[in-house]
Amino acid sequence: MKVIRISLSNLRIEEWFSLLSAFKNLLDFFGIDILNVAGFYALFIQLLEKVDKHLLILRKSVYTEELKEADKDRNKVFGSFCRVAKDSINLPAVAKKEAAKRLSNLLQQYKQYAMNGGYAEESSAIFNLLQDLDGKYAADVTLLGFGEWVTSLRQAEEKFLSIHSQRIQETIDKPVEPLPDIRKQIDQIYNSIVNVLEGKLLLDGLGGDVVVEPGDLDTAIWDDDDHTPPELRGNVVYNFVVRWNVILTEYRNLLNTRAGRLAKKKNPDTPSDVPPPEEPGSTDPVPDKL
Repeated sequence: MKVIRISLSNLRIEEWFSLLSAFKNLLDFFGIDILNVAGFYALFIQLLEKVDKHLLILRKSVYTEELKEADKDRNKVFGSFCRVAKDSINLPAVAKKEAAKRLSNLLQQYKQYAMNGGYAEESSAIFNLLQDLDGKYAADVTLLGFGEWVTSLRQAEEKFLSIHSQRIQETIDKPVEPLPDIRKQIDQIYNSIVNVLEGKLLLDGLGGDVVVEPGDLDTAIWDDDDHTPPELRGNVVYNFVVRWNVILTEYRNLLNTRAGRLAKKKNPDTPSDVPPPEEPGSTDPVPDKL
């Protein structure tokens, strides 16, 4: 019995992480001490946790999209405020007309920096604008009834700053070690664990091309009330490899199918030399812990 070989580097990052997470769960179920891989397992888990943190950062890139939307929202409020102030210059009341001119001129002074600058520049401009609106121009805001516009602009800015701070925290929490480097280390440890398992099978006379039914290796007599799972009876390492190969077959089929599609796309009139996906392996239920 051998462990099916698969090109881990050809798996997409989420696929790769899912496969190795399944490997970790299977190791836990069968027992790292019984499998004699406790030494490698400790480092494997440590690196897998680092990958999880990296992926969490990538998945939380939603903050980047939210930040863009928040920036659009505050630009929309600012632009609408500018238009309302400009339109108010046509009011018949002289006092309101003059107040509208002052506010319109003020908004235009900040517009270039508040709507067309970088994130930090826009926030700085809006901060200073709000200071003016709450201070020197507060009377004009009150006269024209623009208090809600000032409030809307402040709320839009506060929302943007809140999301921005979360994205900054992402950067702080991001692991220092590059993800590709961690991935290479984990792949090496995975291969080392596979070598240990196959070495154990060779010692037990079950290595190489030897294939038997797992149940045939169970020579013990079990009591009726013994609930030990069948996978943990007989030769546990052999049972582990059988179960792991079922999972590996699914991922190898995935890679084969993808390679076939790519080959067909590049040469639509040329038959693909990629073998068809293998038939799925055992459909035995996976233990609850998996």
